[in-house]
Amino acid sequence: MTADETWRSLHDATLETIELRWESGEVRLRVRTGDAEQPQLVVVASSVRRLESTRQLPWGFSVSINEVRGPFPTDGEVACMEIEMQSGDVIRIEAVEFCVRGTD
Repeated sequence: MTADETWRSLHDATLETIELRWESGEVRLRVRTGDAEQPQLVVVASSVRRLESTRQLPWGFSVSINEVRGPFPTDGEVACMEIEMQSGDVIRIEAVEFCVRGTD
């Protein structure tokens, strides 16, 4: 699976937690996929520079991911990823690296 396919596969995944590890500068988003082979994944952003999120629910309550945009380059070595929730809210992360792992 290519990186683009991996990010697209998160459509309809359930966002369970967002964790900011301040000391290491790492953000982890734990998601439940509904895929029997990989029922849970962790999106990891390393060397995080910015984490922004709304929770205003403009489209109504939802815990599901609608779309992942990025990562796309921003400034120098930093890239940006936006996770649009089916609630209409957007989680925006600026970091040096992004990856998806099995649960840890």
